[in-house]
Amino acid sequence: MNRSKTALGWLVAAVLVGAFAGLGFQDNQQKFGVVDITRVIEASEFGKASQGEFNARKASREGLLKFISDYRVLTVEQATRLRDLSLKPQPNEAEKAEMEKIKAEGIAADKKSKELAVKPNLTPEDRTLMQEYSNRAAMMEETANRWLGEFTQELQQWADERKVESLKKSRTAIQDAAKKGGYSLVFEVGIAPYGANDITEEALKSMNAQQ
Repeated sequence: MNRSKTALGWLVAAVLVGAFAGLGFQDNQQKFGVVDITRVIEASEFGKASQGEFNARKASREGLLKFISDYRVLTVEQATRLRDLSLKPQPNEAEKAEMEKIKAEGIAADKKSKELAVKPNLTPEDRTLMQEYSNRAAMMEETANRWLGEFTQELQQWADERKVESLKKSRTAIQDAAKKGGYSLVFEVGIAPYGANDITEEALKSMNAQQ
């Protein structure tokens, strides 16, 4: 997110198992293959869907943080409600309208705050309102910093969980492709970059065929 380095990319190439053995072949004629496990994951329907969902989650949180940072005169109640609505995967029309209403109120309050800041003769009511806006701005700064930490942790946890699931599915797919091709041992392409018998496409098809 713009406010801090979060390193929240969709990371699937961390520490991978380099070989898939024990496929049940008993003959003495061993057949070796290689596979690009990162491609199997990222090019699969599951991988693409995961990437899309991650991007949507990240964008909604970044958008929320940007808004409350740009319009810091929101009340805590308004910001909290805006968060609840903004992070819904599929808000309905009424919820979308409520979000726009809250945003409009925040924009209007920000405009009023800026007008008061340059007004030459402030009334007691004006000074009270300016102090209220100042208090809100301080609270929004604190809120934004807290939410940034929470969102960073949430997204990292989500990505880690999806990564584990992706690796599990990809290994199953690779084993399936290896068995069908009669391979006794399959290496990850990073371990054997010049190996023949690349089964990546077969494994990708198997990955997409999983329910």
